[in-house]
Amino acid sequence: MTLLDVVIVGAGMAGLACAQRLQGAGYQVSVLEKSRGLGGRMATRRIDGIPIDHGARFLQPQGQMLSDLTQQLIHQGIVTSWQPETFYLDSTGQLNPDPLAPRCYVAPAGMSAVGKALGTGLTIHRQQRVTAIAPTAESHWSITTTRADTGEPGQHTAKSLVLAIPAPQIVPLLEPLRSQPEIAAILPAIAAVQYAPCITVMAQYAPHASQAQAPLPCMPTTPWMVEGHADTPFFWVGLDSSKRQAPGMNIVLQSSAAFAEHWLETTDLQSAGEALLTQAGRLIAPWLSRPRRWQVHRWRYALIEKPCPQGALRTTTPSPLIACGDWCGELHIETALDTGWAAAASLQTMLGNAPLPDSPIELNLNLN
Repeated sequence: MTLLDVVIVGAGMAGLACAQRLQGAGYQVSVLEKSRGLGGRMATRRIDGIPIDHGARFLQPQGQMLSDLTQQLIHQGIVTSWQPETFYLDSTGQLNPDPLAPRCYVAPAGMSAVGKALGTGLTIHRQQRVTAIAPTAESHWSITTTRADTGEPGQHTAKSLVLAIPAPQIVPLLEPLRSQPEIAAILPAIAAVQYAPCITVMAQYAPHASQAQAPLPCMPTTPWMVEGHADTPFFWVGLDSSKRQAPGMNIVLQSSAAFAEHWLETTDLQSAGEALLTQAGRLIAPWLSRPRRWQVHRWRYALIEKPCPQGALRTTTPSPLIACGDWCGELHIETALDTGWAAAASLQTMLGNAPLPDSPIELNLNLN
């Protein structure tokens, strides 16, 4: 079995950023991802061959790191500017214009293209669910996996380990190691992290059946989006098909946390979708309640409600380990990228101090 410098669990933004930076310095890195896709909640589903973003809606850079990555993605032709007419659904359910909405950047091929770009050149083992981690006698990490589709077991060994997955998924991996003082010290902070869930509906409409109808004041086929107050059923609703040249009208509806909590454990997601569509018809535009067809996705770990105040967490014994991700702050994608990038620097000091890339601009991201 090959001894790697680093194994990274999770191919979301944090894990991929960490992997790219470490591999750029020459370290041997492998990424383990439990699903088939890359990018975590930078997720796109294809319906009748048309991409629909059912996770992250767009990029809105605030910090330097995401700004640099966005510029690199623009240069590679992966993302482009998107400026929809923007509205806000207030706590009373009234729809108001929002002229101050910041610039958005979207991927015409689907937001999952960002994860694919960040995965360029990396060794990524997909559909590998990590079931256990344990220190070895040589002070390395042994990582046990199960393949999601076949149940086939797997084993990986590394000098250091990065857990770049939702905090509630980290806790059961670390709990058996509670006898290690450094592990015991970070467990309470990770266990205290809280996420808000979200129910997402991807709905398709016939354009000729959709005319401008109050409360939505714009033509339905022009780019638009609605951001919802937490007291409404909606977090966000928007014309996803306006991000790209796509036939028909594709609308994504993302629920508020309160709405999702009510339906979180249901086995009947279609009823949850119908309820959200009904509310959209009542609060945004009547035609939204009558799609030609729709699909529903449940996000158990959608948005951070209570982040870890210490940020990314690190232990040096029994072997180097870093836990990072969007749960380390309040800026979601931005936090994930920043903490994954910083995790690479933390490991660098323990792996030999090879020079690291300073910015995502230095990465060769390309889908070709």
